[in-house]
Amino acid sequence: KQWYQRRVRGGRGRGRGQRINVDVPETKKNKDIGNNSFDTAEKKEGRATRFKKENAISVSDTINTMMQSANKRGGEDVHFSDGHLVGTMTSLEKPYLRLTCAPSPDQVRPEPILVKSLSHIMTKWKKEQNYHFVCEQLKSVRQDLTIQNIKNSFAVKVYECHARIAMEKMDTTEYNQCQTRLMDLYACNDSGNPNEFLCYRILYYIYINNTSDALKLIASLSKKQKQNDDVAFAIKVFKSWSEGNYCQFFKLYLVAPKMSGYLMDAYVQRERNLAMKKLVKAYKPSVSVEKVAGLLGYPDSQTTLVYLDELSTVYTNADRTNIDCKKTVIDLS
Repeated sequence: KQWYQRRVRGGRGRGRGQRINVDVPETKKNKDIGNNSFDTAEKKEGRATRFKKENAISVSDTINTMMQSANKRGGEDVHFSDGHLVGTMTSLEKPYLRLTCAPSPDQVRPEPILVKSLSHIMTKWKKEQNYHFVCEQLKSVRQDLTIQNIKNSFAVKVYECHARIAMEKMDTTEYNQCQTRLMDLYACNDSGNPNEFLCYRILYYIYINNTSDALKLIASLSKKQKQNDDVAFAIKVFKSWSEGNYCQFFKLYLVAPKMSGYLMDAYVQRERNLAMKKLVKAYKPSVSVEKVAGLLGYPDSQTTLVYLDELSTVYTNADRTNIDCKKTVIDLS
């Protein structure tokens, strides 16, 4: 017999908290509790075996879940912090494959091999300029770094190298992936060139027309960061672009430091088209080609004429030295 407390439903306020005597039939479970049979060696061993199996299944499921998630993001952003993996592969070149399952150590290169691999890749890049090969190999290096959770100065170097090459080839997709990862790596490293890539990040926001995030980033910068030459340049470019000051924008484009010019090349033609549309409205009835060349950042009139002919520009004379702003229609569709 055991005592149980229950509420007896019925009249209002009736039977609240009554204690009643209930006969509980004796079962095997009750006997076990009374005899503490769960402390026997046999029970302990059974539980240990069961937990071991469940833990193994849980780890496997976790890795597979990470793999599926990483696959959606290109197969790179997967971490194994719970079970640190150190690769044993020694090949300097390895094709990039999206991960569909947890890799084994013999499929991953350790950091010393990755250092040699990066040197090998950069040597081939300087000699052959084969971007398809270099991009695949650098993605493979990045993947091996991520799998082994390597976030040191070498990882920063790899991502900076790939970002610069991607900018040079105007591969904004790969550049953005490297830039995003570098933000995390700079947070846990004192190495690399954070201000240089901060400059590129502001310029990239112009490329994707993301004014709000650019303003948030600039507002979050410290006084020291704003005094950096690269960052100060990017802020000037953003200001001229956001204010529609095309004259200042193209002047800055001509003096872009380091690799800023490569990134600006991705959208400078778009901005020229927008500027030209405003020029033909503002300079009616006509404007000289020489003046347009200076406003749009072209080095000479001949180069400007090539651009103007693509827009089906109408001229006032046979020498094509003046643009007929009334008859010229800039179609940006």
